Amino acid sequence: MRPAAFPARRPGATEPSRARTGLGSWPVTALAAAAITFGLDRVTKFWVTRSLVPGQELFPNWPVHIQYVENSGAAFSILPNYDWLFLLVAAAVIGAAIWYRHRLAAEGWWVQAAVGMVVGGALANAIDRLTQGYVVDFIQLPHWPVFNVADSGITVGMVLLVVRLLLQARADA
Repeated sequence: MRPAAFPARRPGATEPSRARTGLGSWPVTALAAAAITFGLDRVTKFWVTRSLVPGQELFPNWPVHIQYVENSGAAFSILPNYDWLFLLVAAAVIGAAIWYRHRLAAEGWWVQAAVGMVVGGALANAIDRLTQGYVVDFIQLPHWPVFNVADSGITVGMVLLVVRLLLQARADA
């Protein structure tokens, strides 16, 4: 017989979440990923804007080099001068994450990290748009548009979230 402190589990019952939470009901993993993405983005943009002038390149013959670009568009410089649209999308992404945070604690650490990367990147680029009217991009790969740490966080986070959705759809099928 089980003591009352350890009730028997019903067949098919899910394990209660053991995710640690930080501010309110935000999982610590999501908060940490958002803070790291946001912090790395801000620090690297600060360094680029203080060390280079727009258009200047460092290590131009290397496969990955630094090129300071002031981007008034979205990813890959599409839709220039639509700051209001990008700010609206960033607000929607952050709002969705806030709404979803109660369910986030039940997800795996990698899903929590993915949401954190997207939120941190969206917030970092939104601050650039609000304060400067453009986003500072500086990472240049061969045959690829210039991007920044926030863009990387958003992209990696979204790829992980798509993987999560595909895995869920496969499990439900």
